Amino acid sequence: MIGPHTAFENYIFRALNITGRATRAEFWWVQGILLTLGTLAVGFDLYTIATADVPNFSIFAYMTPVLIIVTIVPTLTLTVRRLHDAGRSGMWYFVNSIPIVGPIWLFVLLCLPSESEENKWGQPPNGAGGPWAAPHARGFEGLSGKATETASASKPHDARQGYATLLKLHQEPSAEELEAQRAQISDYYRTRVLGQASS
Repeated sequence: MIGPHTAFENYIFRALNITGRATRAEFWWVQGILLTLGTLAVGFDLYTIATADVPNFSIFAYMTPVLIIVTIVPTLTLTVRRLHDAGRSGMWYFVNSIPIVGPIWLFVLLCLPSESEENKWGQPPNGAGGPWAAPHARGFEGLSGKATETASASKPHDARQGYATLLKLHQEPSAEELEAQRAQISDYYRTRVLGQASS
């Protein structure tokens, strides 16, 4: 699951990107951070108004309008990416314009779970599915897309296998393992990059 720091980092650096997908965690962490910033901005604005002898009528004298101007585009693109992750078009954002029912409907769409497989907007973010799925989510397939005999979806998960992997972490790979890795990379390149049939 994505954390708040990574979620907000994606929010900032993908501010103009409406392609791709954003998980529920990424979306809701950002919404929580924006709610906190908005609350602080409103508090600052109320303090500014209460302590001023003459109220300032410039919108840039207050934090709330500035926060809205700065975050409106990144929030829109994040919402579109979240809809993509749930398997919906970004055009569903405009359901929000229907009075009363629209915002509730959009909220429900934003709460839908991520599609676990690749959809027309790309792979699931953070290895949530597809060929790069975590070994516990599906049988580990590596680069080749072919299930290995060490971990398959039909075998029960054994937590102690992780320790065996950790013990082998600093060992040099054998010649057979290196050859198998080269074959996987070569097959992956041939099928995914060059578009040739798998051998």
